[in-house]
Amino acid sequence: MTARSPNYMIGIFCGLAVPFIWGAWIVTSRFGVTQSMTAYDVTALRVGIGSLIVLPIMFKYGFSGLSLYRGFIISIGAGAPFALASFTGMAIAPVAHAGIFTNGSLPIFTAIFGLFLLKEKLSHKRIFAIAALVIGCILIASESIAQANIASIWFGDLLLLLAGAIFALYLTTLRKWQPEIKQTIVVVPVISAAIYLPIWVVFLPSDLLFENNFPPWPEIALQAIFQGAIASVLVVILLTKATKSVGPTTIAVFLSASPALAVIFAMFILNEIPTKLEWIGLIITTLGMLLAIDRKPISY
Repeated sequence: MTARSPNYMIGIFCGLAVPFIWGAWIVTSRFGVTQSMTAYDVTALRVGIGSLIVLPIMFKYGFSGLSLYRGFIISIGAGAPFALASFTGMAIAPVAHAGIFTNGSLPIFTAIFGLFLLKEKLSHKRIFAIAALVIGCILIASESIAQANIASIWFGDLLLLLAGAIFALYLTTLRKWQPEIKQTIVVVPVISAAIYLPIWVVFLPSDLLFENNFPPWPEIALQAIFQGAIASVLVVILLTKATKSVGPTTIAVFLSASPALAVIFAMFILNEIPTKLEWIGLIITTLGMLLAIDRKPISY
């Protein structure tokens, strides 16, 4: 595929849109869980609205041949468990931590899962990249230690690392099983909604289910649109189209900009200004993400 072909240019456009959406998703999610809603509520909106959007596809195609076991594992990686870990962590830790710990840990955890599930060996370059990522995360962790509320920030950082591990499982299973896009779009929100929503309604604290603390409708609409439609459906379509058109290496380079974009958005929208140590950690982890990119050519 040449750089002048329409499909290639469409792929570039789709690929460039994803890191901006991902960065905005981090800021939007932190805004949601620090204002009028709990992390449980935002998760419910994500899987509930997402499942409603894909129901027509579900009724027409079902899981399109994807087994329930594989669908369940995939839904863990990008559904309710990932959302709960992310949103709960974002409610405690600032945006800079969310971008670095979740995105920066992805190459580390994907390397670990790839070693055991895909039998992939670690190259010297990948090991060096992982070392850079670990250093960047340690710098940010040391910043947490210096804060007054050490325990809560550390817990938030650990949850963000857990989110990175869960999403790495999702990416690894996609590489291993290579499901079709309509399978992935359907199973993630539908299975998550079927399992999570009853638990949320019966057992979990919520502001959406009680009139006394009911959140403002604009905030509900923002989270419903961004979490249910954009993050759950649109991003999957954009990533799939971009990867097929320009290759995973180019897309990985684009995605490495997500943490920095999230920090920039947070500076203007949430007034969260990173410290010098957080900026250094952000730069090191971004370089580590770039080093971790697999530059093997893709065949079409």
